[in-house]
Amino acid sequence: MSNSDFDKNGLDSFGIHWLQYAAFAVSGFAIFTTWAFFYDERFHNFLMNIFRVINCSGFNCNGAF
Repeated sequence: MSNSDFDKNGLDSFGIHWLQYAAFAVSGFAIFTTWAFFYDERFHNFLMNIFRVINCSGFNCNGAF
């Protein structure tokens, strides 16, 4: 773990902070997930089933479904 390409300030040799890499990865995941939610019916149904489980597990049981 001590051998890292980042210096003590979190910058690599190009001057990019490690959080910028993390933000890029999260942004890419969010873009793909949004696309899949609207254009892939199986993924849409999968997420809706997860939302139903969360909705009926005590977080919001107002009879939404």
